[in-house]
Amino acid sequence: MRQRFLVVCALAFLTVAGCRPTATPAPSTPRSTARPLPLTLTPAGLQVVVPEATREALPDPARTPLVASGIHLTAMVGPTCPGPERPGQVCRLPYEGLFVVTDDTGAEVARATTNQNGKATFDLPAGTYTVTPGVDGKFPSGAPAAVVVAPGQYLEVSIDLDSGIR
Repeated sequence: MRQRFLVVCALAFLTVAGCRPTATPAPSTPRSTARPLPLTLTPAGLQVVVPEATREALPDPARTPLVASGIHLTAMVGPTCPGPERPGQVCRLPYEGLFVVTDDTGAEVARATTNQNGKATFDLPAGTYTVTPGVDGKFPSGAPAAVVVAPGQYLEVSIDLDSGIR
């Protein structure tokens, strides 16, 4: 069995080596430093054992999304100072709170709490969504944001909430 495998590998190497051009021009762009994934050619019926080190280097398809897209949310609340804002005074702060994302049918598809910097990320497929602050009570108040997520892109969404301070 091992001899067959070595013969197949040797034939595959000779075939690939014989197909190379005699001279290749210098590339105009720098080459990538990433290693190519190993390619193993096997005839039907042969079992290939992949070394442990190689298995760890291969991406896990269950954990790797096909196309990453979604929403990067930034939420701010203000004013946080009573009276008029004075020069040098910061009266808007990041908002740490719940946000709910619904699809175009009104069904909830995601929810997250923004961090202390007022940021949250929603991994979503392409589509039309509404991002709504999940506020209990009257304040802070904020309007929902209707957004359209394009395939393979993250949309930057900013939501400003009113603290009710005057």
